[in-house]
Amino acid sequence: MAWFGDFRSEVREKTRASDLALIFSVPVLLSLIFLLPQSIQASLILDYGNYSIFNLWSSAYVHRGFDHFSNNLGAYCVLIGPIYLLFVLADEPKLFRYTLLTLLLILPFVISLSNIAALGSGTGAGFSGIGSALFGLLPVSLFLFIHNKVSEDIEPAHGVVLFLTAVAIITWIYAGVTAAAGILLFAALLTIYDISQVSLEEVREAAAELSSMEGYFELVMIAGLLFLLSPLMLFPQNIAQDGTTVNILSHYLGLLIGFFGPIIYLDYRRRRQ
Repeated sequence: MAWFGDFRSEVREKTRASDLALIFSVPVLLSLIFLLPQSIQASLILDYGNYSIFNLWSSAYVHRGFDHFSNNLGAYCVLIGPIYLLFVLADEPKLFRYTLLTLLLILPFVISLSNIAALGSGTGAGFSGIGSALFGLLPVSLFLFIHNKVSEDIEPAHGVVLFLTAVAIITWIYAGVTAAAGILLFAALLTIYDISQVSLEEVREAAAELSSMEGYFELVMIAGLLFLLSPLMLFPQNIAQDGTTVNILSHYLGLLIGFFGPIIYLDYRRRRQ
């Protein structure tokens, strides 16, 4: 049997050219904007004290130098593949399209207005808020795949435990081990509660089935590992870097919205069915 044969066949069958066009339009747009003359790029940056409606959106797609641009572009390229595959393999391609379009078209306004309200003065630029939302979307896509293809008793909302683990890492970075340990303890107790609701036997069967699914299991592991590494990429201990300050607020907002937005929608959809 071919290596990951079933997995590769299903990926080929379910991948759509229109989805790929949407996915690749983002790095194309980011690259084209980065190649614009500096005067035009400067006009796209958000000035918190003097802005236009267009700047609320355009500021997410312009960057301050090559390092800023390449870091955000690289994060997008690493994340979008596993997210897309998990959604389409879970038979949720439409949800993927709507979610990505929402992040690309609506989220910049939310982040920009939040920055204006919280900071009041200064300027904002960069794709990292949307990139952070993609990090938040990773555990959603992971648990959605498990729910649709492995065990219907395991809900996307159970990904909260994975989310709390990432929050514990962020807390460790900024507040120390004690606070992080408290969050991890809460995550552990929530895990025990979730298992008791689903049943230990069902969790064992789901784990055994998932581990036997060549290609799918590796994809789930990669997605989980990427998410747990996200705090180290999004939340540096020293937020002042190369003469600029990392906008941690945008990262927090993106991570929260990228995770809880789809989770709330999926819970709403489940209750309506």
